[in-house]
Amino acid sequence: MTTPAGTSTGGTAPAGHHPEQVWLPASEGLLAWDEGFHDLMLGDTLRMNAFRTAITETVRPGDRVLDLGTGTGILARWALEAGAARVYGLDLGEDVLRTATRRLAAAGYDATRFIPVHGLSFDTELPERVDVVVSETIGNLADNENAAAILHDAHRRFLAPGGTMLPRRVESYLVPVAAERAHAQLRGGAPQDLPDRRRFTELLRRRGARDPFDLYYDVVIPLARHLAAPRIVRQYDLQSPDGAPRTSYQVALAYTARRDGVLTGFKGYFVATLSDTVALDISGDDIAARTASDSWKHCYLPIAEPVPVRRGDRIVLSFSRSRPAGADTTFEQSYRWSGQVLGEDGTVARFAHGTGRHLDPITN
Repeated sequence: MTTPAGTSTGGTAPAGHHPEQVWLPASEGLLAWDEGFHDLMLGDTLRMNAFRTAITETVRPGDRVLDLGTGTGILARWALEAGAARVYGLDLGEDVLRTATRRLAAAGYDATRFIPVHGLSFDTELPERVDVVVSETIGNLADNENAAAILHDAHRRFLAPGGTMLPRRVESYLVPVAAERAHAQLRGGAPQDLPDRRRFTELLRRRGARDPFDLYYDVVIPLARHLAAPRIVRQYDLQSPDGAPRTSYQVALAYTARRDGVLTGFKGYFVATLSDTVALDISGDDIAARTASDSWKHCYLPIAEPVPVRRGDRIVLSFSRSRPAGADTTFEQSYRWSGQVLGEDGTVARFAHGTGRHLDPITN
């Protein structure tokens, strides 16, 4: 399969992407994902290898499986190949669900083996409990597709006693970065998938953003751009049924600069434990070697004014997630990132940004 290596969240994916190219956040436009984006996910080697190995390791002959967010049905197919008696493929998109059904039928799995279910998981009932819930409903910040709440609800209502969640655990990380090329693209232009500056400005206005720095983006940010050691933001134990996860939170993070550089924002990513022996870490940056994820990329939280930092300086960050007042869908959230840089003589600079009220999904 020939697959584009970059994408727009609402149209045909452009060919190729490079480190520090800025793209609109795919997780904010998931309801508008088109065939091009689903093809992009199918061509994401890092993603595909990890999930295929984990599903083969986890699913046993005769298992009943729920593929939550089935998309084109590739995870469901791997579960069936591993011996699942039947797979419920749940998705919000009618068109992509028809694609999944058609592809699985062509592969020899009829309606008794792959059972399409259209709807939102919170509003769905299954005719039976399942042995495995598999899902790729994870944003590049782990919870920016409301994954924690969705998967906890799936564990509580769909999983049989002793069943398995895949993934089992997800951790999100943030690290300060000197991504000067990415920052310059936002300062002087627009994302790769919305190059018309006027339309980009209109999108920001609709979403209540003051400027391009009140939105997060999808960017592959090289490890060499890290200014400090990453810090864990959240840990979600999806295998545990105890207690609903906190989907609104605020965390304080402190970093010590390991080198001189220019702080332009923060890189976010996740590490997911999919099964006993498989972990999926999207922090990598080698696009050619496929250690970077084409479909997730990294989360880039920019700051408006770059700050020169020296080795030993302290970078203090307050990061929060909340549900906007009047949110229309289960996938909406607001993020805030604010803080300061502290040098030998006190505060060097302060910054404060946030994604504001989400009036519309990101489409172009």
